[in-house]
Amino acid sequence: MSDEKAEIKMLTLIEANAALPKVKIILKSLRDLRDRVLRIQAQIEIEEMTGLGADGRLTPKTQNAITLQMDEFQTHTAHFENLLEDLFQLGAHLKDLNRGLIDFYSLRNGEVIFLCWIEDESEIQHWHTIEGGFQNRRSLD
Repeated sequence: MSDEKAEIKMLTLIEANAALPKVKIILKSLRDLRDRVLRIQAQIEIEEMTGLGADGRLTPKTQNAITLQMDEFQTHTAHFENLLEDLFQLGAHLKDLNRGLIDFYSLRNGEVIFLCWIEDESEIQHWHTIEGGFQNRRSLD
């Protein structure tokens, strides 16, 4: 990982809110990809259970099907990882994909904090300490 990627991006509230439209699009794409990957994984498992020949080995047809599914699986997981990197480049840190929970590093009164956003909120309205987590978030007011 290059130094550029490892650097923590600190955002103001305005900058973090401005990133939300892109974050929402990425979250949807991540969920879609996750669902595709899980379907492919299930298909591979079914092929492995049902594609045995009389000798107890996978048939050539099954092996070919699994190879194609594995290629698709790898393509989708690579895309998923790229989208996670896109989030990181925006300054967004995914905490919970199902809930759409995102944190952004920021400063509050000289202390490093997380601006905390969940997908059903129209804008960022909460923050918490780095150690605090979602359950300890507080209103920005």
